[in-house]
Amino acid sequence: MGEVTTEKITAPKLLVFIGMLYTLALGIAYFYAAANPLNILWGIICLVIVFLIFVSLELVNFGPVKIPYQWWIILIFGIVILLFALFFPVPLLFPQSSIYFPAILLLLAALIEIIMEKKPYKASKMVLLIGIGFSIYECFTLFFFGGIISILNGVFGLILLIILLLILFDIVDFKVINYSWWLVLLIGFVIFAWVSPLAVGIVTGFGGILILIAFILIVLAL
Repeated sequence: MGEVTTEKITAPKLLVFIGMLYTLALGIAYFYAAANPLNILWGIICLVIVFLIFVSLELVNFGPVKIPYQWWIILIFGIVILLFALFFPVPLLFPQSSIYFPAILLLLAALIEIIMEKKPYKASKMVLLIGIGFSIYECFTLFFFGGIISILNGVFGLILLIILLLILFDIVDFKVINYSWWLVLLIGFVIFAWVSPLAVGIVTGFGGILILIAFILIVLAL
């Protein structure tokens, strides 16, 4: 019988855990699209990956059942999910762009593991930079594919993101605001609520979520 373990939380493991939960939701969603037998197969593969990740994170001690937590294993899982997301039909009740999100989280976790083996960069800042990158792309999609309200949201979001970048790299001293958890939370919420939902494209809808994940990492000092 499994025993719960208290393994130290790291930023990559937190990303992998969130990616695992999203992969679980993706696998379940594929079963709802069971009209295509390939969707059932993909759903089963998703659930298998979820189990393997769960075991590798050692959240529960399964005794002799061991899967080492290594960046290259997480990388393989991320690539597999990405490839299936590219070639399998989108399941019912699951947003089209969101199908790529678990792969992005796993690939990002593997990348952070690789970088942190070389230099002790702050994981929260790396996730934040990736989130800002996605968010800027989402803002530009609003300029070209949205109406007047979408454009205004894109402009407002882009201004906030530029301010965040300037503060993050200490390029401009704004005096009244500095790099802090509440600033990341505020901007992340704005992008999540008003920019990401309106963005159009294959890899959109992630910017706000990634910035909010960066906020969690900042709070956890990771």
